[in-house]
Amino acid sequence: MRPSRKSVAAERRSEPAHERGLELRQLQYFLAVIANGSLSRASAVLGITQPVLSRAIQQLESVVGTRLFYRHGRGIRLTEKGLQFQAAVEPALRHILEAKQALDSSANVPTGSIAIGMPPSMSAVVGSRLVEVFLERYPRVKLRLVDAFSGYVNEWLVAGRLDMAVINGARRSPQVRMDPLLTVDLFHVARRDMVDVAARNETTLAFERLCNLPLILPGQHHGLRRQLDNVARAQGVKLNVLLEIDALEALKDLVRRGVASTVLPQGAILRELADAQLVARRLVAPDVTMQFMIAYSSQRQTTLAMRELARVLRLEVRRAVSEGRLMGRV
Repeated sequence: MRPSRKSVAAERRSEPAHERGLELRQLQYFLAVIANGSLSRASAVLGITQPVLSRAIQQLESVVGTRLFYRHGRGIRLTEKGLQFQAAVEPALRHILEAKQALDSSANVPTGSIAIGMPPSMSAVVGSRLVEVFLERYPRVKLRLVDAFSGYVNEWLVAGRLDMAVINGARRSPQVRMDPLLTVDLFHVARRDMVDVAARNETTLAFERLCNLPLILPGQHHGLRRQLDNVARAQGVKLNVLLEIDALEALKDLVRRGVASTVLPQGAILRELADAQLVARRLVAPDVTMQFMIAYSSQRQTTLAMRELARVLRLEVRRAVSEGRLMGRV
């Protein structure tokens, strides 16, 4: 006679922990603790109690036969064996979850989770609307939006911390596949009293004149800076970079305080365009533009949910351009 489910479950609970096999749930809990730095924060994110999480980690340590964490007053950290285990488990678990997503996708129902990164100039314009529209249409997909300069976003995509991203087209890599999304104009932004009186009502600024001005720009590994440096080399001139700042709000605050001026795409200066204390002029002679791309890691499978997110993103970008919230060409 076949044993009942209850009797099988009871028998399994009676097994010593070290005789049980690894469970997918335990591995997910293990990585969640690492990501959050403590059992209490991880349990809150996972939606389980801390004792349940602690017991699962202890069972996992019993199964693998070694301590994976040191526990201390400020939280928890990996042992040397724990670091080795993480290196082996993380990619394997990702492949398992991707395979599950692929199976779910075969039913034409987008499911799973997506981490998408985009620069502030794009997320400020379409980020919230993208999340709202996508989750309304596909409630079974867990979506995470990460906002950072293109250089960081590209690094996180290559490292596998993101599933897809919007990045500057200048950042090409063999580990990343790109599809064109939008070309935008770049603007010189300065405090009004730092601009010559005769030029305050101008809407454009020649690139050669830009090079005579002290600038605050992102570091050289960021897409916008690389684009400006490429144009400067082609024109036989050099940018006058006073400061390098990799934090958008800090950069704009220094501009508002009159330390120096900067160059940004229009999407990053939406609020500043309405500020009478600032002047924004489009860079010309030559026209200086930046191309945004939808990027995917070539080492990861593109799921149905990711393809649908890309489709909704394109629709929202077109909407923003037609409504004048983005100045660019799709």
